[in-house]
Amino acid sequence: MNQNDRQVINMKGRTRNILRVSIILTITVLIGVTVWFNLTSGTKAVEVGDEAVDFKLTTLEGEEIQLSKLTEDKGVILNFWGTWCKPCREEMPDMNDIYTEGHEDYEIVAVNVGENEQQIRQFISGLDANLEFPIALDQSKSVTEAYNIGPLPTTIAVNKEGIIVKKQEYQLTHDDINAFISESTE
Repeated sequence: MNQNDRQVINMKGRTRNILRVSIILTITVLIGVTVWFNLTSGTKAVEVGDEAVDFKLTTLEGEEIQLSKLTEDKGVILNFWGTWCKPCREEMPDMNDIYTEGHEDYEIVAVNVGENEQQIRQFISGLDANLEFPIALDQSKSVTEAYNIGPLPTTIAVNKEGIIVKKQEYQLTHDDINAFISESTE
């Protein structure tokens, strides 16, 4: 092996080392940026004991509702749902049955997550029950994001002081709905 061959091998080795170091540094920087964004992000899930995020939404009937006005004299059950969600479809008739028995101390607000009125009306027309509680339209998903809602359905109970007193992801049973009402009205 002559001198030129040795120089070529040394240059290839240096190039490989530089490439390895560059890849390691890039991965380290990407991990650091990811960790930094996760630590400095203000988004966190609302938990029991937190103050509820106030909002105004328009209902399917065109009325404006505001959470802080509802909680002045009632507990509020917020049920986040979507038309494609089978558990949402299954729990709504139970919520409606309980709601029609009387709701003087509480209000149920079904917050639809980002769908248009036509989709919602088709969904409702396919139910066996005529829903009597308000359907709020969160078409921009601003309320859903403010509450950092994950899986649907997610239900949150807010008491008259505006504090979250109960939260459950996934479908509610008849007993769960009654427990939400009890928690929100205590």
